[in-house]
Order: sequence, then structure tokens, then C-alpha cells
Amino acid sequence: MPSRVYHNYNYIANRKCGRYNSVRELNMEDQVRAMLIVDDEAGILKTFKEIFELRGWHVFTVPTGTAALAIIESEKLDIVLLDIKLPGQSGIDTLKEIKLKRRDLPVIMVTGLGYEDKLVDDSMRLGASGYVSKDVPIRELIGAINNALTK
Repeated sequence: MPSRVYHNYNYIANRKCGRYNSVRELNMEDQVRAMLIVDDEAGILKTFKEIFELRGWHVFTVPTGTAALAIIESEKLDIVLLDIKLPGQSGIDTLKEIKLKRRDLPVIMVTGLGYEDKLVDDSMRLGASGYVSKDVPIRELIGAINNALTK
């Protein structure tokens, strides 16, 4: 896991040093979109926030499901990246509440646990738009987000 976070920080450093031609080259959309990232790991929040802000996203980050529900009620969001294992209210329970409040809001479940069939089945049955591991390559995460936004 630390190697993935290190890789993501290297990506950000390379981007800031101009090793990529432009932010537009890596943007998912030309319009500004809003994303909520829910994870109890500060390093993951910081890394994902920087990566998606470089792509023009407005990014909210929170460490708990309860805080996520407050943001969902107060902000217009386009997508949520939701850690499945959170302190207090689990990601699955948070997903249930999100879908009660905003059935149309795409939610991608993110986990460091790897792919467990029961968790995948539960989250998809409850309305998750996708399911990825925290160590997924950024391009695959972007693909999952694009797929969720076009459904």
C-alpha cells in the first residue's frame, strides 16, 4: 500500500515539474465537476484530492460516513469515492443512506481490503456504480469514474 501512495506522490511531483504537457491532456471533463472522497486515511485523501484537482475537479474530502452525509446534503456533487471500511458508520451503511438521499448520485466503493466477493455483491446490490482497490492505477480509477458518470 505505501508504494501506491508513493507512486501517486511521484505522479503529482512529475505533473508539477512539467513532465506532462498540460492539465487539459489529463482532464476527464472540460466542465468543473464536484467529487466527494470519503476515507479515514489522510494520505489517501490528500493524494486523491491533489490528483483530481489537477484534472479540474472541485474535491471535498471527509474521514467518516457521517461527515459524508452532511456534505451530500449541502453540496451539488457529481460522484462519490467511498471507502468501504470507515470508523463508526461503515462504507456499506453510508452507501445505503446516500442512495436513500440521492439515488442518482454515482458512488464508487474504494477499499484497501482487495476484492471480496461478498463486499462487491453487497455494494453493487445497494446501488454502487463500481468497486476498486486503493492501489488501482490512477488511469483505471479514472476509467471507473468515467463509466459511472456515463451510466
